[in-house]
Amino acid sequence: MAERSELKWWQKPVRMGRFDCGVDFSPRSAEELEEAARWKKEEWHINCEWVVGTVGAAPGLGYVATFEGEGLERLPSLKGQDLLRTYLPHARKYGIRVLAYLNMHWFSNAFADAHPGWEQTLSDGRAYGRVHPLYGDGTTFCVNSPWREWAFGVIREAMKTGIDGVFLDGPVVFPGCCSCAYCREKFGRAIPEREDWSNPAWKEFVAFREDSMVDFLRDAQAAALQIHPDGVIFLNAGSWHSASWRVARDVQKLQAYQHFNGAEAFFHPGPKDHPLHFWAIAAKYLRAGQDPAVVFVHHCHGAWHFIGLPEVEMQVAYAQIAACGANPWFAYMMQPSSNQPSKAAFERDTRAVGKLYGFLEEHEEYYADGTSAAKIGLIISSQTSHAYVSRLKEITQESGTGQEQDLIVDVGTGRNIVDWEKRKRLCDDLTGAEIAGTFLSLSRAHLPFDVVLDEGITAEGLKRYDALILPNTACLSDAQAAAIAEFVREGGGLLASFEAGEYDERGDPRTGSAFREVIGIERVDRAMVPAGYEEYLKVREADHPALDYFGEEELLPRPVYALEVTACVDRETPLIFMNPINGHYKPLCGESKHPALIAGRYGKGKVIYFPHLVGKDYGELKGRMHEKLIADSVRAVLPGAPQIEVDAPPTVEVELWTQENGKRLLIHLVNNTGDMQRPMSQIMPVGPIRVTLRSGPNFYVYRLSDKESIVCSGTDMETTTVVLPELDVYEVIVCEW
Repeated sequence: MAERSELKWWQKPVRMGRFDCGVDFSPRSAEELEEAARWKKEEWHINCEWVVGTVGAAPGLGYVATFEGEGLERLPSLKGQDLLRTYLPHARKYGIRVLAYLNMHWFSNAFADAHPGWEQTLSDGRAYGRVHPLYGDGTTFCVNSPWREWAFGVIREAMKTGIDGVFLDGPVVFPGCCSCAYCREKFGRAIPEREDWSNPAWKEFVAFREDSMVDFLRDAQAAALQIHPDGVIFLNAGSWHSASWRVARDVQKLQAYQHFNGAEAFFHPGPKDHPLHFWAIAAKYLRAGQDPAVVFVHHCHGAWHFIGLPEVEMQVAYAQIAACGANPWFAYMMQPSSNQPSKAAFERDTRAVGKLYGFLEEHEEYYADGTSAAKIGLIISSQTSHAYVSRLKEITQESGTGQEQDLIVDVGTGRNIVDWEKRKRLCDDLTGAEIAGTFLSLSRAHLPFDVVLDEGITAEGLKRYDALILPNTACLSDAQAAAIAEFVREGGGLLASFEAGEYDERGDPRTGSAFREVIGIERVDRAMVPAGYEEYLKVREADHPALDYFGEEELLPRPVYALEVTACVDRETPLIFMNPINGHYKPLCGESKHPALIAGRYGKGKVIYFPHLVGKDYGELKGRMHEKLIADSVRAVLPGAPQIEVDAPPTVEVELWTQENGKRLLIHLVNNTGDMQRPMSQIMPVGPIRVTLRSGPNFYVYRLSDKESIVCSGTDMETTTVVLPELDVYEVIVCEW
């Protein structure tokens, strides 16, 4: 672990902000720029600012710059003022690092017409942006076309201004792209005309698109560092969602050529359900990589860019991000013409950001150079998101929700999906939902955990964990499968679901039964017909640790997607599927022979396998029974008692970090107990919160907010209970040995 004094500025805690005026930038006096830098530092508490370098506004002005540079068209409203060069000394005075925001994905049709051959094209030769206009007006360029040299020139000119680095908004390889002449030449063979996961060439093309993004970022980084060897560069690298392959983003591939792993987590109000831990999941995913993480939070109320989210919603966002070990970022849209919002809105928005940013600034040392203390690893596999297309034909049947309204029940069509694109979207949705639901269950159970990426599935990478969770982690290489087997054999716990390990890293069905032996199944017989209603699981052995919450012979809702499997003879099957009812208001049809939970040992370790997607159903339906089944199964496979037990409402998020070589333990508590709507407008304070640690009372405990000591109660030589009287939005309990 590096000494804090040895860390680069970007390796230390960073509080980023971006203030945008669309195209309404106007010349500013030295006094105005001085005042802007002052209030950004003293009221918003940022230490890194994105200043617009090329414009991100309609009708695609990514080629228009706010600074002077060779070959660059200047923004007319600035009347010749170089925004970067004139603002930089004022930002420096207040300790603000300056990055230039460079729009690399949105260009006007007129600019594209002046540069034929640069646009991304679909397989039929039409430009993507002409068929799907960006933001309603504009097009986009290909990373393999001569546009890349133009982009590198913009980066070099921006770095010449003396700034600390650049953020690239894009480029993106859009869905169905790119079949331009340059891509065809670089790919070296015919590009498939449509998405077809049975065609090896299609899989190669998917990888080619991502590799093209990596090539672009590698050369972009070289261009930036050619001018400023200590400068930074990064782009919007995509988040945890299973369909990120559609825009050719993979953090693991891109991180070698950028200084931050950053991605958007923009909150859009609407009928879509928003996960309670909306920002936490992005933060954990991004910081699982090798680079410092940044989560982008737009202050705006969805698509209303000049109206802010409620103050509390913003504060919860930053609290989740900070608690999960990532850096926060916000974008603020200034109103046109005045460059200022209304006074009331401005003060409210300043409070929303400034309160949490101020807390992070005041206590910066507690966020520097920490190590996660979590002992549970949750796999989020980009291999699976890229390559997983189930070979089980039954799961592609269109099922209904089972919801009844006006005496009409949605039972679905029962038709099989034969279109490859639709099948892949279904598999993406299933895996993403399984991850999100499992994430939510662990968080509500106060079980601290890390996200583990594909690159972390090695003997060394898994060594620090007590348990590992594979939420339909379908695609594993032989080496990864062997690493997991060894992890369990040596005493680690494992929870896996559905088609975990059934395919190799390319998405081809795995041959042999070695991994099935680990999770305890002899074979997969078939998939059950999806059913979102009136099908059941039954508890057969309520004394099993994973089923303590349930009574003997209690019924649970059957997850929509489930498999009929045969368990190994040495495994327990305390939960079983009932025979299908195949309809509404029909009597139960008795027990089936198919297990719904398989438990046992593999070597020294404990394993539980779910032949269904219970995480998906929990995340979407929020059933308490499914929540307990997941969380208690994780507890059941742990080799010992959980490292920490928290008596608090399930809406309180708990994250654990250590510093000073383990001599300081940081217990982050985020209160997500809102007013039962999103965006939240009020947080309900909770408490007292009791935290029991597996350690004797040989440490000093205090609240980070005021450094007041906290009384420990109920202590003995093995455990200590710390009581926090009340939690508002966010607090950190500090334990020092």
